[in-house]
Amino acid sequence: MATKSVNIAELKNRLSHYLRSVRRGETLLVKDRDAVIARIEPAGRTGDLADDEEARLADLEARGIVRRGKGKITKALLENRPRMAGDIVAAVLAEREEGR
Repeated sequence: MATKSVNIAELKNRLSHYLRSVRRGETLLVKDRDAVIARIEPAGRTGDLADDEEARLADLEARGIVRRGKGKITKALLENRPRMAGDIVAAVLAEREEGR
């Protein structure tokens, strides 16, 4: 992408517009009285947030850190979950009393 240059006053007046351009990958040169004083460029991540999240999840999955599900949780799956015979809260409280 081409590099744009903008004076400080114009940048202040249309900041959101110029930041959208930077988000799309453009580099912006900031000028004060026609002398370049700063450069604004993308901070590494560009594009749509959903694409970034998808890429991050794919990376985590490739490294074996997460495993994504293949479908939706069905009602049958929820009905077949393991049932506990005892009272979990009572067991935790009993453990606390014993000092474990």
